Amino acid sequence: MSGPLRWKLVGGFVLVFVAGLIGGAFLGAAQARHYRADFSHHEALTERIRSRMKSRLGLTPEQLTKTAPLFDKTARQIEDIRKETSRRIHETLAAADDELAPALTPEQRARLDALEAEKSQTPVPREQASR
Repeated sequence: MSGPLRWKLVGGFVLVFVAGLIGGAFLGAAQARHYRADFSHHEALTERIRSRMKSRLGLTPEQLTKTAPLFDKTARQIEDIRKETSRRIHETLAAADDELAPALTPEQRARLDALEAEKSQTPVPREQASR
């Protein structure tokens, strides 16, 4: 095999590989967006639970009407668990920052303070802002 032909083949394989990476990234992002659950709104979560049970169990309209309070209660409980978990994570990270501070140099403490200030400036999610 001659030198120029070998480089053309290598170049072709590299192009196909790069095209596969790009295509895979776009498909992966599309799938991730499709399967991501939106738990930010109570109604959306309730509807997701209801439609999941309807499709998996083949619930009739009468059964859906009868079980609507159960799905609503379940969505509220999931939201409460998420809020409590989020609060506990925030408290744990804040405690870790407090324990870390004495071991840092003044420059590092300044960076940690800047990071904490940045965290406090992040916009509040819609669900928390409306409550």
